[in-house]
Amino acid sequence: MKTELECLPCFYGQIERTLAYAGINGDRGLRIKRKAEAVIARASLDEVPARTTTIIHRILRQETGVDPYKKVKETYNRIALEKLPGLRERAAETADRLEGGVRAAIAGNVIDFGIYEQIDLDRSIDEAFSLPLSADGYRSFSAAVDSAHRILYLCDNAGELVFDRVLLETLRDREKNVTVAVKGSPVINDATLVDADVAGLAECAAVIDNGNDGIGTLLEACSPRFMDAYRAADLIISKGQANYETLVQSGDARIFYLFKVKCPVVANALKRENGDIVVLGGSR
Repeated sequence: MKTELECLPCFYGQIERTLAYAGINGDRGLRIKRKAEAVIARASLDEVPARTTTIIHRILRQETGVDPYKKVKETYNRIALEKLPGLRERAAETADRLEGGVRAAIAGNVIDFGIYEQIDLDRSIDEAFSLPLSADGYRSFSAAVDSAHRILYLCDNAGELVFDRVLLETLRDREKNVTVAVKGSPVINDATLVDADVAGLAECAAVIDNGNDGIGTLLEACSPRFMDAYRAADLIISKGQANYETLVQSGDARIFYLFKVKCPVVANALKRENGDIVVLGGSR
């Protein structure tokens, strides 16, 4: 994945949204905006988009002095927990319980305020349980789950963790040794240990953080504890587009990417349509 010209409006949009969530405008907002926009002006198109947005959001948090998405995360943790019983039922109705868990997990990937201003969770759930999955991709994933003992699950967004829980419970019931990893500190509406606690993930997996605030998974910035779990895993389940952006170039056959296609750049790279649901092996 490299940055395309189509990524630039998204970068600018993230600055605008973040300042709005932080409640900052006027002269102060203009000064912060210009400082963040200077990152875009210096950005290389050879770089992964998530690396540029990581720097942008660090500046925005430093300059605003707040976690702009704190209330959004709290809201969607609550909304997701309200939907958990129905989501479990929907997954249980799927003939293949693992596939039901996968579809439930992908449904939650729409809770992404780095891309969206508004989301329709009910629509995302309906689509996740009706859109086709790549038969080859899912078959390979299922076989990898069957043979794996130690699984590392790379989480994405707050609220989405509750949807992940349906898949994590399925893995637990298969007696898999699962560790889930969240962000080490806030960035956009990505999940942290606080969100993992609210979602109840400790009931079905060990929970760690990756030691940094990078968007996606920037391995060079991750903590020794995370890297130990990363190296020890037989299977790595990677949620979300940013994790795909930052890890796909590794070509690591242990990694499977689960996400909803949410931008034209990723859609073009994968030869998919915006809105498609994806289960993709790292060694494709």
